[in-house]
Amino acid sequence: MSGIVAIVNLDDEPVDRELLGRMTAYLAFRGPDAQETWAANHVGFGHSMLCTTFDAERERQPCSLDGQVWITADARVDGRSELVRDLLEKKCDVGGLATDVELILHAYHAWDTDCVQHLIGDFAFVIWDSRQRRLFCARDHFGVKPLYFAEAGGRLIVSNTLKCIRLHPAVSDELNDLA
Repeated sequence: MSGIVAIVNLDDEPVDRELLGRMTAYLAFRGPDAQETWAANHVGFGHSMLCTTFDAERERQPCSLDGQVWITADARVDGRSELVRDLLEKKCDVGGLATDVELILHAYHAWDTDCVQHLIGDFAFVIWDSRQRRLFCARDHFGVKPLYFAEAGGRLIVSNTLKCIRLHPAVSDELNDLA
């Protein structure tokens, strides 16, 4: 189970890359094989990779197919041949060796946010679409993969690990009795 984190500064302030790096490093217990970050202006993603398949060894995250739409994901895509067939019908140039995360990106390009209707498997992912200035977060239909978020101090923080979100200084440690 890989670790993912995303930060979006709603005031367009640049992401603190050092903080993003610390949050990603914290996720090493979920993914000890590699930790990577990506940031562009007010959006940043971190990924901590756990390689469990041969396909995962080729995977690099955060990932983009075009430099405009980025993803960080903890995902296992099932029904690959059917998904590839459907993507080819949509004229998507899906390579024969596409990784799970690349298939999710192709599905997003083909069906936008309806991509989740075409995905089978266990997944939690965050997509930043810079063309639309939109953050899209999704998890599998049965909720097998966790996904948490907090909006605090003009920041949106998303992760599949609650303690990672709490590392952000804008997120309070105080219990909200009302909630």
